[in-house]
Amino acid sequence: MQGKVLVAATSKGGAGKSTTIACLAMYWRGVGRTVALVDCDPNQTLTRWHAKGGALSQLPLRTQLDEHAMIPTIAELADEHDLVLVDCAGFGNQAMVFAIGAANVVLIPVMADEANVFEALRTRKVVESASRLTRRPITARTVLSRVKRAAVVEHTRDQLAKRGLEPLTAQMNDRVLFQEATFYGSSPTVLDPASSAARDIAAVAIEIEPLLGLAVEPVVSPAEAEVSPVT
Repeated sequence: MQGKVLVAATSKGGAGKSTTIACLAMYWRGVGRTVALVDCDPNQTLTRWHAKGGALSQLPLRTQLDEHAMIPTIAELADEHDLVLVDCAGFGNQAMVFAIGAANVVLIPVMADEANVFEALRTRKVVESASRLTRRPITARTVLSRVKRAAVVEHTRDQLAKRGLEPLTAQMNDRVLFQEATFYGSSPTVLDPASSAARDIAAVAIEIEPLLGLAVEPVVSPAEAEVSPVT
């Protein structure tokens, strides 16, 4: 596979996997990378978002619920794109294991509470098992998502770090524009490039790029990218 594979996974539902994948996909498309999506969540949140006909629909998406077709699907898309972003189910299943096994980086979204930290630990163990099975390193990082209160999030960040879960410095804050983007089939990067939500996305993407082995500098300026606006 020539392209890099980023998988968003956690066994905790509602942590922001689909939002993270959709928003990162639109950011990287906006700086000139070719991006494909895979939705292996039976809830098909990313698929519904994509079907709205907005900016996200400009990216190729495979809704793949057959666990045995997971690795071939990812490999095929990675041969044709710079990046393949995979949205897993909000619970542990075989499709998630296979997706993680094909990943270069696994991103584990974590909301600021004990249950999310516990599930992040479980997900990290899956990554470690997949790494041993495939006999290659698979990088895993946590990202704080849907952040509301600074005091709680700093405590959560500290707990993640103490458990070796390596949280990103950047985080996805709880902003209205993320919710609005789901109705438009778009992303804050497209709807309002100057917004705080768009800056959150860019910060997360830029921090992940070296982990994926990508150049940190944008390929083109987001302002120059031909991403169709959604009204």
